[in-house]
Amino acid sequence: MSDLFFQPDVAGIDLFFTPDFSAAELAERRHRLAVEIGAGTHVLVPGAPPVATDFPTQDANFYYLCGLETVHSYLLIDGGSGRTRLFLPSRDTLEGEPQNRLGFEDAALIGDRLGLREVAPTTQLTAALAGVKTLYLPQAEVEGGGATRFGANGCAKKRAQEEWDSFEPRHQRITRMLTQRFPGVEVRDAGPLISALRTIKSPAEIAIMRKAGQLSAAAVMECMKITRPGVNENTLKATVEYVFSRRGRCGLGYGVIAAGGQRTWDGHYHLNNATLGAEEILLLDCGPDLRHYTSDIARLWPVNGTFSPWHRRVYGFITEYHKALLSVIRPGLIPAEVYRQANRRMAVLCEQPGTPYHDMQGIFENMVKRGVGYLNHGVGLSVHDAIGPWRDQPLREGFVCALDPMVWCEPQRQYIRVEDTIVVTAEGCDRLTGEAPFAIDEIEAFLRRGDRPAEL
Repeated sequence: MSDLFFQPDVAGIDLFFTPDFSAAELAERRHRLAVEIGAGTHVLVPGAPPVATDFPTQDANFYYLCGLETVHSYLLIDGGSGRTRLFLPSRDTLEGEPQNRLGFEDAALIGDRLGLREVAPTTQLTAALAGVKTLYLPQAEVEGGGATRFGANGCAKKRAQEEWDSFEPRHQRITRMLTQRFPGVEVRDAGPLISALRTIKSPAEIAIMRKAGQLSAAAVMECMKITRPGVNENTLKATVEYVFSRRGRCGLGYGVIAAGGQRTWDGHYHLNNATLGAEEILLLDCGPDLRHYTSDIARLWPVNGTFSPWHRRVYGFITEYHKALLSVIRPGLIPAEVYRQANRRMAVLCEQPGTPYHDMQGIFENMVKRGVGYLNHGVGLSVHDAIGPWRDQPLREGFVCALDPMVWCEPQRQYIRVEDTIVVTAEGCDRLTGEAPFAIDEIEAFLRRGDRPAEL
């Protein structure tokens, strides 16, 4: 796998356009949304506002519908007809060198690259909204750059409840401005409609997510190579960031979890500042922000290179559960049926005398009691992808999620899991993060390899 194979060499204005989706695919997404809201209505999708960093990120919904990176932009789609108007700021108001700016003055270029023929300055948005009776608007915080919609909304809610930090969320301010300027306009939430479109990934989306999965697996394997007693967890985090930057020219899709020993108990541990002990186990969870798409992987391995007898049995049991789930996933099954079929297979494994897991009934019952959740969450434009309802619906080809069997072992204060990003296929499922070893023998063999650096 080439270090630089993920992203083509592009510079300047080319960086404003998606390299992954055709104008036809983007137009089809907008058309589907227009049909869903119906004639006589409109949908307004704001791009992300500028942020105080050198690397502003686009809002996921805006990018999904038009593939454009310019912030402070707005997309207005007419229901039924699908007529789309893009409103951009002027190049003169944007920071950076002239060759690195894209504004409404570039309408011809945008039309050629993205098939958006009506491009106007943002100063004309108010006039375009005049006469609109029913307007759909995403009622959510900006999603992107490692921030999930759920995390961003949760943060906004906490801030609103704090006396000294209260603020008006952006979507609420836009709604207030709309109703003030256009009395009688009905504002509805566009979020569920766009989320429904995002639930099933296109072949082009799966292609970029496959690269994100390969990138995640590469980061895990590089961390395996440098793991040894005395290494700080932060060194592993830095290695993940280096791999993503070097091989994918991208950053983190979410905060790295590099937890040793009992620190694994915190499922969202992010301190990453402890020194690894020889008898500890390491849990690594990471994913990139590769051209807005990510993946989700978690692996567990021993710091000294050899699983302890207890970890060998418990982690081994989780990997068997993982394999059982993989073997039964297929289109047409609802997740609850996937769990039932996998549980039947695991029950047989626990009941067979002589197997390493014949006395694991307690852990097995612990997992079954948890009921559901091992098809944990959708993955896509964010690691907890903002998609439509799916847990009570049959799985469909093109659905991407995290497969994450797990167990908390109270006496040992250990959280044991193995996680892959999978895509449902016509035949079953495919592990997008499958290049990283996860079975015990595979991991120990990889840790014994001779290409591990002698010094860090």
